Amino acid sequence: MTKKNILFILFFITFSSLAFGQSKLEKMLDKMYDKIEGDSAKPKKNSFFAVPIWGVSPETGWQLGMSLVYLYRYKNDSNTRPSLIRLNAQTTELDQYSIRPYIDLFTKNNKYNIKASYTFKKFNEYYWGIGNETPNSNKALYDFSQNRLQLRFTKQVVKGLYIGLQSEQNLTNGFNFKGDSLFEKKELVGKNGSFTSGIGLVVSFDTRNQIYYPTKGHFIDITTLFNQAIFGSDFNFNNLTIDARKYFKLWNENVLALQGFANLNDGNIPFKQLATIGSESYMRGYYNGRFRDNHAMAFQAELRKKVWGPISLTFFGGFGNVASQTSLLFTNLKPNYGMGFRAIAIRRDHVNIRIDYGRGENGIQGFYFTMNEAF
Repeated sequence: MTKKNILFILFFITFSSLAFGQSKLEKMLDKMYDKIEGDSAKPKKNSFFAVPIWGVSPETGWQLGMSLVYLYRYKNDSNTRPSLIRLNAQTTELDQYSIRPYIDLFTKNNKYNIKASYTFKKFNEYYWGIGNETPNSNKALYDFSQNRLQLRFTKQVVKGLYIGLQSEQNLTNGFNFKGDSLFEKKELVGKNGSFTSGIGLVVSFDTRNQIYYPTKGHFIDITTLFNQAIFGSDFNFNNLTIDARKYFKLWNENVLALQGFANLNDGNIPFKQLATIGSESYMRGYYNGRFRDNHAMAFQAELRKKVWGPISLTFFGGFGNVASQTSLLFTNLKPNYGMGFRAIAIRRDHVNIRIDYGRGENGIQGFYFTMNEAF
């Protein structure tokens, strides 16, 4: 089934639901949400649900997996933000697999925020080289293994302002370029395996009215990571990441969301850890790693349009780039645009199941099925 056919089916379901008879359908949905969340008089503080991961691609064959999500909050505490525990597991027809547990915890009254993630991958991906003008003819497939641990601890010092530390350890090895690749004999930083280890500072200012579906407020997250020999790293380089978002509530519960993102690096950077554009979060439509270099930046805007009840549509567009120097980031910009479908999984916290279709230059396209908003 093609992406266009899938999108057609989704939009057909969306609009046919309007003609089904809203009162009857709304009652059915209310009962379903009450089972998940409890009724308004006695709401549950915990929610658990599972979302399938699926897909087909030439480099993996079929892909199957599951995302298990546990969402909880302090009992009778509406001030403390919900905490999340998630486990993603995936396998493919060609014996590739990945396991990604993740936690995002808030203590009472949001005094502390603790994030932790671990990634174990035995997978493959495409590589085109370094720069923003690498030709499609460079495309090469390679296998790799990865173990990555990320930890982040912040304290709220004044309302909305969090300050703290983060660390990351990343072991990547087992590189094997397939076929007659021009990169098979080419020297690449970290091609023979790499271990990087770093510690950095975190400053985050968050005035969003909700975490998972904000309708107003802003979010500014600035992090540094110093990968240096003193922390056990085999490669010395530094990273600065800036993520700035703004949300505007429009008419009839519609929302306009804006984001600016920058990933800046300096030093001896393993090629697998260079900045890239393209993911399920920003520059949707581009393969993650289609363009990579020392620095990357992206800007996007998204209109989130409520259609009916738990169903909504999104329309997004933006631009981004990679470059060896920050002064070149606005040269030869790459556009992206697309649309998506949303269905609410947890009504109280407005946790959405998300399907997006994005496009970029020269017919580049991507299809995403996941949870939560892109940003």
